[in-house]
Amino acid sequence: MIALTPRAPHSSLAGLLLACLPALVSCERITERMEITQTREISSYEAKPKLNAYPQERFGDERLLWETPAGWGRAERSQMRPVNLTFGPNKEGECYLSMLPGGAGGVLANVNRWRKQMGQPDITEEELAKLPTKTLMGIQGVFVTVDGNYTNVGATEAKENYRLLGVVATLGDSGLFVKMVGPKDLVEANTAAFDQFVGSLSLRMPQ
Repeated sequence: MIALTPRAPHSSLAGLLLACLPALVSCERITERMEITQTREISSYEAKPKLNAYPQERFGDERLLWETPAGWGRAERSQMRPVNLTFGPNKEGECYLSMLPGGAGGVLANVNRWRKQMGQPDITEEELAKLPTKTLMGIQGVFVTVDGNYTNVGATEAKENYRLLGVVATLGDSGLFVKMVGPKDLVEANTAAFDQFVGSLSLRMPQ
């Protein structure tokens, strides 16, 4: 989906992000199912509902906007992944956005957590300062590229010859993360699509 609204200045965007984080990642999970028995006819002036639509298409009040690169698909979202995409002939590549209050330990801790998943040693603050940067939702973030054998959270076996691309940005006490991982050749072929996705992420501006 392509964001058509103008981007906000950094200060305005920061305020919006801080206001939206609780709604995006801190919603309580519904534990009981409720049967809806009431019905009504749709007015001829209302848009007809789109069957099998993604939640962002159905409800239209989503705050996050982004452009899904050609050939990529949407995966099931979660509280931790408000945007979750897949790519590759067998959906073996994944790319998602996380927005975490508390920052999940800070930039260095998250970079080293990703490096550990790829079987690589930690880096220092001095090495972190030398990494390139990339803009994420108007905020300058650290851009990470790591090659290695990838072990996902909860997995017992590593997947060989993988590549991880990631951006870590901080907003006050909160963290913004985009992570892309998959077979090295596949990720390399989709690097431009990753840049397109990161650059397209924004927030819907108030009317």
